[in-house]
Formats: sequence, C-alpha cells, structure tokens
Amino acid sequence: MSWTTRVACLFGAFTLLAGIGIDAAHAQSRQSPSWGAIAAVDDSFGYAYNHPTRREAELAARAQCDRAAGRQGACTVRAYFDRYCGALARGNFGEWASAVGASKDVAGKEAVQLCNSHLPTEPCKVIVSVCSPR
Repeated sequence: MSWTTRVACLFGAFTLLAGIGIDAAHAQSRQSPSWGAIAAVDDSFGYAYNHPTRREAELAARAQCDRAAGRQGACTVRAYFDRYCGALARGNFGEWASAVGASKDVAGKEAVQLCNSHLPTEPCKVIVSVCSPR
C-alpha cells in the first residue's frame, strides 16, 4: 500500500473519532455547567474551558484554532466535556485521536493509546490537554 493510500485510509478511520465527548447528562455534578472543548486542523489547535454551554465552548475553541490556522472555518471540534478533561494526540503522519477523562493524565493516555492504535510508527504525542473546573 502506498504512503498516500495509507494516509487516506487513516484519515477515514480518524473521522470516526471526531466529536468524542461527554454530555451534561453524563456529568456527575449537579453544579452549573463548566464546558470545555478542543478543536483542530492540520498542525493547529484551539481549546476552551469554563464556558456555561457546550456551544460557547465549541465556538471559542474553533475560533482560537481558526486564528492559529490562519483560515476561518477550517477547524473541527475533536472533543467536548462538562466538568471533565479532554486531550488531543497527534502522530508523525498527521493521524490523531481525542479522548476525555477524569484528569489531564487520563485523557492524554487514552488519546495517545487511540492514536497509536491506528498507525504503528513513531508514538503519538499529546499536543493539548485541558480541564474544565469541577
């Protein structure tokens, strides 16, 4: 399989991971929401935390990512969470995975594990992890 075909197949597989998150219904706290999100495209990313709604967190993360990428509307939300943590890991061929967890460490380890499971080359690395206050 050529390198281009392999990367194209991988991007198809990674699309399935997009939007991994945890909804308010799954949050264990009865306190007011504290939403966070991570958005990414290519080598650019953005994140947000401590927002009152999921929509506001996603908009803030995408706006930060779009500024970093230099393109309006280029970024996609990869993870969202309410009073939880999210992480995004990337590999050396552009593969990625996102995950949520009870801590930055837990979310980061899960994102790396998912990312590594798609392409057995150099290990994936966490490029961003963030938590919304509990």
